[in-house]
Amino acid sequence: MNNNQVVIERLLNAPVDFVWQIWTMPEFIQQWFGSDPKGTVLSVDMDLTLGGHYRIAFQDSDGTTHAAFGKYLEITKESRLHCTWEWESEPGHVTELSVEFTPEGEKTRLTLTHANLNPSSLHGYQDGWNATVDKIVEKIIKK
Repeated sequence: MNNNQVVIERLLNAPVDFVWQIWTMPEFIQQWFGSDPKGTVLSVDMDLTLGGHYRIAFQDSDGTTHAAFGKYLEITKESRLHCTWEWESEPGHVTELSVEFTPEGEKTRLTLTHANLNPSSLHGYQDGWNATVDKIVEKIIKK
């Protein structure tokens, strides 16, 4: 691992088709996006097509708002999502997010790689993505 990327790997107690839906359907993203356990999602706009764009806005429990946006570079159903990622608060610094979904029986191995991170970013990506995956488990998978 280098300083400008984080890799998170988790074995989730849910089948790959369901974990894929959690990451690709706005009604699920609305429930988990953002690392603050008490944060809320304000809006999810997405066009899940190759070259399509997304924008997700959310608010932390302290009232701070954030928005991330980007473009889908690869969509392999129930296997891999790869997109650009940019914070509205850090314009011009484009990072790349890749999420891989690997079935292991009735469970799913989720491997998330966020690369080309801005070394001066105020976002704590390692802690943030771990807390975000924790929210997916606690709010949606519940196992």
